[in-house]
Amino acid sequence: MGGALGKPLSLLKTLLWKVLFSWWVKPIETPNDVTGLTPTQVRLLQQSWKVILLHKKQNGFLIFKILFTDYPMTKKLFKGIDKVDPEQYEKTTSMRAHVTRFINSFDSFMECLEDPEALKSLLYDTGKAHLRHNTKPEHFDDLEVVMMKSLKAVLGLKFTESVEEAWRTAFAFFVVHLKMGVEDGLRGREKKNTSVVVTVE
Repeated sequence: MGGALGKPLSLLKTLLWKVLFSWWVKPIETPNDVTGLTPTQVRLLQQSWKVILLHKKQNGFLIFKILFTDYPMTKKLFKGIDKVDPEQYEKTTSMRAHVTRFINSFDSFMECLEDPEALKSLLYDTGKAHLRHNTKPEHFDDLEVVMMKSLKAVLGLKFTESVEEAWRTAFAFFVVHLKMGVEDGLRGREKKNTSVVVTVE
């Protein structure tokens, strides 16, 4: 009799242990093969980006003020901005337009986080398009530093270690493909220039 009751009790204990164990231990997440991001990191990125979008104009100008303060040489990439007082950036039409384009581009990156191949293509095209602004590959390294500083300033206590790690992982992917776009554009420009033959009559 005891043996007959013992088996169901043993099964019940095993079942309870599995339930408790699965609740206590966090599931192991596999990083995406392309981006290196886990599903939780994607969620953290999208959530923190929504905070930026709450005041996107204000935060967009904050990003560029930090860029121009920490890396003043980048002002040369923006026509006429080196002659503008920092307090007047928001009144400058070209600067307002660039801030809007920047925020919209980053918003597109966030929307494509769950479609890695599309994101890779978008980053590459964005990098290549920046060639017309005389952007160099290393400028995207500067952008990463500026964005991390800006995110910390805007998010405050919400910029946790997990959020920071998610953004660093994302930028490791972003920067590679942004640079690739610029580098391919530069190679294409050089090839075009060397293929021009000048004839003298």
